[in-house]
Amino acid sequence: MVVHPIVPPAGLLDEFVRIAHRIVWCTLATVDSRGRPRSRVMHPYWERTGEGVVGWAFTRPTPLKVAHLSRHPYVSCSYWDPAQEVAVAECDAAFAGDEETRKKVWDLFASADEPLGYDPRILGGQDHRDERITVLKMTPWRLGTLKESWQRPA
Repeated sequence: MVVHPIVPPAGLLDEFVRIAHRIVWCTLATVDSRGRPRSRVMHPYWERTGEGVVGWAFTRPTPLKVAHLSRHPYVSCSYWDPAQEVAVAECDAAFAGDEETRKKVWDLFASADEPLGYDPRILGGQDHRDERITVLKMTPWRLGTLKESWQRPA
């Protein structure tokens, strides 16, 4: 029997974040009410934590995204580039639109070097208090690269 650690191995976390932050844009899939995948391109920031890593992405809380995540609160984030580097995160997902979280994520993106970092005002608001945008929080239950994978114990 294979025992999976509760926290992803440090080497896998380093490799995943390196790949994700270099490629920057991922294909993010949600699941609709009929169980079908729906993909879109997103720009997450992956923050290392004591428990592993958390993904943050600014997004508009459209009725479609709200319906998908209300029914199936999971996303799949897939990174790939022509050099055949691959990183995948299967995540629990939730909107985290409180002002404190929006400010934190605003600052993460504003202070990161390009191309990962950018001026969040391009989203249409003057600062983190604009409620037309929210934050999607993604907590991986599975991470993988071509070299290694991890899955949170059930």
